[in-house]
Amino acid sequence: MKRKIFAFLVSLTLVCSTMFLNSEIVSQKIVVFVNYYMKDVYRGNIVCGELWERINYTELGFTGSPNFGKYAVAMYEHLNWKSSNIPPSPITCPACTNLLLKEVVRNNHQIPFNGTWLRYVINKTTDRYHFHPRFCSFSEKALTKRYVRRCLAMKNIRKLVTIGDSNSLRLMNAIVRILSTSLDSCKFVVIESWSKKSDPKYYLRNVPFNLSDVSFLDYTCSGCASRRYICSYNTTGEDTERKIENRKVELEQIVNTKIIDGGRRIKVKLGQFLPTNISQEFILRDYFRAEHYPDIILYQTPFTHEIYFGMIKTPGTTGRLWEPLKKLRKLITKYVPSTTAIYWLPNQDICESDSRASFRNPLLRESIDVFSEEMESILGSPSNNIFPFFDLFELSRPIKSLHLVKDPPHLQPKWYDIIAKYILELHCNS
Repeated sequence: MKRKIFAFLVSLTLVCSTMFLNSEIVSQKIVVFVNYYMKDVYRGNIVCGELWERINYTELGFTGSPNFGKYAVAMYEHLNWKSSNIPPSPITCPACTNLLLKEVVRNNHQIPFNGTWLRYVINKTTDRYHFHPRFCSFSEKALTKRYVRRCLAMKNIRKLVTIGDSNSLRLMNAIVRILSTSLDSCKFVVIESWSKKSDPKYYLRNVPFNLSDVSFLDYTCSGCASRRYICSYNTTGEDTERKIENRKVELEQIVNTKIIDGGRRIKVKLGQFLPTNISQEFILRDYFRAEHYPDIILYQTPFTHEIYFGMIKTPGTTGRLWEPLKKLRKLITKYVPSTTAIYWLPNQDICESDSRASFRNPLLRESIDVFSEEMESILGSPSNNIFPFFDLFELSRPIKSLHLVKDPPHLQPKWYDIIAKYILELHCNS
């Protein structure tokens, strides 16, 4: 009986799509369609985000392939809605939390990726994108000032760090934009002064040293200098249990273009900085401990740089990632304190305008799969502070309009704004 009703609703949807061209009428049909199946969701028969995949692709202007091998991220376009008439999402799912993502990793043995993108084209000029995961939900609205301030205060977030290449820097810029609109002020503090090369003065701060005591090398990343910002705000009784005056949040982008490298070496003991030949050990063991250890670390996988400049330039070389990933895993579990939440962010895909994207993207996909397999036990464990995020490689593939043809490894600022918002919301919900 259910199958017959389902078939009838689908046929009715197709018939109605030929009768009504107005997208607002289409959205009303979707609401009716989804509401009927919500009872199946509550019984656990249907994953909440799967409902979008039961709606006819063609009718909604589906863009891209509905199946990318074993991965599937769909995208629907809703055209010419006025901003005041954008319908609310008909899908009701639990809020996305870091423990929920861990559960997905444990059950599926891979980083979450399935879901549906909605693209709203408002007045033919403004695009708005929203991603519906299959098992949880993010708010479609922008984060409010009260929400951000309350989250920062209640979770006592004093320092947030991104670690990665130029994509990580763009993510940090998006976080700065969000906090600048929510807090009283966000000011730039300092940046590495050496172009394309790591600057020991930035990292060693006030510790005296001779150049012979250290070895700081080229980043192979133009415009990737590490930098810091300070944001400040006051909270009120509405935001938290008590008023907090002159609250500050430090933001920092740390350049990292390899899984394991020797680009920042300390040869002799310099104050609290101990000798090491590994950049990642220097950062995680000594640099972060020199002041307040970050409350949140957003660690981007450096596979794009490994493909362009590193160890996996050609097909069949992703096996070289295993050993450095094991070393990095040991460093993180050894040095990152339990009070720090660390989120792993896979790389997004490379725009097809790159003449070698046809084999670079498969290499990137394979690299993320290797990472997922190596890190599965800690990403899925409910008892640690190391969390997965969504597979940004798969999430970025359907959104061709945000790719940069002249800059294949990067996307438009709007992409980083979306991801920054979801990361902050994920942590605040948790």
